[in-house]
Amino acid sequence: MKVRSLLAVALLAPTVAFAAPSSSKSSSSSQAKASAAAPASQAAPASQYGGLSVGGFLGYETDDVSGVALRLDGELPFKALSPQVNMSWVGSIGYSHLTESIGFADVTTNMIKVVPSARFTLPINPQFDVFGDVGLGIAYVSANIDIHPPFGGGASFSDSTFNIMMRFGAGAWFHVNPQLRVGAMLEFDPIFGDYGFSGANGVTGSSQNTFNILAGAMYRL
Repeated sequence: MKVRSLLAVALLAPTVAFAAPSSSKSSSSSQAKASAAAPASQAAPASQYGGLSVGGFLGYETDDVSGVALRLDGELPFKALSPQVNMSWVGSIGYSHLTESIGFADVTTNMIKVVPSARFTLPINPQFDVFGDVGLGIAYVSANIDIHPPFGGGASFSDSTFNIMMRFGAGAWFHVNPQLRVGAMLEFDPIFGDYGFSGANGVTGSSQNTFNILAGAMYRL
């Protein structure tokens, strides 16, 4: 009986010896997998803004009146329309200070534009993209006319209007790094209705079709 017990212990001992390292290996393997998964969860906050980019632009706007144009943009990726074309939403707030001298009159307009638009981007290579914009928004136009005839006297007239406007643009980006891109764009901004003076005709009393040349940068948050 004792011999049989000793034989059983002798046969079971190797099995226990080999089983112990196996369980420790599975435990260390589970720890390795957990530690490997940890960096992925820690990296998630990097995309908390959903790819939102913000930027600023400086340019020149021209039609009957011309001058400096400033603009702030926010761009949020929306979806890939195809393997080559990506669509994003762009919100723009712009300010333009435009002037013109016509005969004995000086015309000045200050304009604020708020334009949401869709942007279609085509990557050419990892550093270079081209894009097109289509948008519909509003423009607040504050206009002033100073008349100063050569024989003395004079008068000044001012008014303001809210106008519907559209935007058609095209441009290109150069990617300096994964977060920063610089670029330029050419835009056509039709502004409908009375331009600054309600019910008036003439230089600032009718629809304007302004052209904008802008350069600036966007930074991905």
